[in-house]
Amino acid sequence: MTDADSFGTAVGITGIWPEPPKFWSFSALDEVALCPRRYALSRASYPDLWDRPGYPERVSEAALLGTAIHEGVEVVLRELNQVGCDSLADARAVEVIRCLGGYSEIATHALNEQLGKLELNPRMLPRVDRLRQRASSRLTEMRRAIQTLVSRSPLSLRKPGTDRVRHAEHRFDGRLTVGTHPEATLCAREDRFTGRVDLVAVYPEHADIVDFKTGSHSERHERQLQLYGLLWLLDDVANPDGRPIRSLTLGYVDDVRAVALPDDWEALRIGLREEILTADDLVRKRRPPASPGVHCWHCPVRQLCDEYWESTFVSRDPGSVITDAAVRVLSRHGPSSWNGTLVPDGTAVLLRTSTEDAVFELDREMRILDLVVAEAEDLDGLILTLTQHSEVFGPMSSITTPSA
Repeated sequence: MTDADSFGTAVGITGIWPEPPKFWSFSALDEVALCPRRYALSRASYPDLWDRPGYPERVSEAALLGTAIHEGVEVVLRELNQVGCDSLADARAVEVIRCLGGYSEIATHALNEQLGKLELNPRMLPRVDRLRQRASSRLTEMRRAIQTLVSRSPLSLRKPGTDRVRHAEHRFDGRLTVGTHPEATLCAREDRFTGRVDLVAVYPEHADIVDFKTGSHSERHERQLQLYGLLWLLDDVANPDGRPIRSLTLGYVDDVRAVALPDDWEALRIGLREEILTADDLVRKRRPPASPGVHCWHCPVRQLCDEYWESTFVSRDPGSVITDAAVRVLSRHGPSSWNGTLVPDGTAVLLRTSTEDAVFELDREMRILDLVVAEAEDLDGLILTLTQHSEVFGPMSSITTPSA
């Protein structure tokens, strides 16, 4: 590491810029294309914050449920394969589900596993209990989603004694034999591209790929699935016999969509290689360029990005009651309120908190995410209210945030 690899931020957090990965994934390339700065800040190292790579992620309820549903589907498909089920109509399938405790227990276990991981995340730790309560109220919805996605999964019976074969030069899953392989990691080593595919069903003459989605349909999903098809064709360890792709399918909770096979796989490969070279160059910059836009409102590291706070997007939609704000606290107004100004235009604000224990350092800038904003009738300025969803970054004492 050199001095050029290190960087500071306006909120007092120091980081180390990342290097391009050895293998790119679809989501990583997608993020670089959207905003190189976002990618780099998300994957930089923050040794003063924690000992893991990347900035602690703020996980939404929707993302938590989506991940847990995927995990639940994987558990069921893996167990079905182990007992040799090639159809959900097989009597053994019922026994598998019963031994797993039923779909409700599968959903509960998957959710608790994901919540346990969040307890290691300093950014999420103060929110885990409330997130657990909210997510637990949706277990019935999760159960139905897992059951539906499993029912839409093709099952291919593995031949006796033909389980997944490891390969010394393949860092991932190795050869995929005839059968159904949930959560299969494929790798195009020469092209430096990898992906974890929800389901690869391998047959003697071809293979089908299915990717499960818990959100709504988008063209982005289709491109991702086509790249997974390309991965299968390029991975000579997972697919040493060169089995072609027969079908690509997107499985949604409320829909199933067939994705067209590319007319020209080689053209798709050339485009992917060019995209990876461009991403490499952008990430190697020690201050990757930022691309401010409306997508910034959902950026998990916008608190660290100076370009975001200098842009017009900080104010969000004029009709929204939720905003981000850089605030300079000037004095205490009451037991749970503070006088201050917006940075940099000097607009007067009354900052309200949900606790009387909060104590802010005076005359220092803070960046606050997800405030409720309202105009004050008896104040020439704005009222900004911190809620349980708000996050404070910068000099302060006694407010629970990852930078506290």
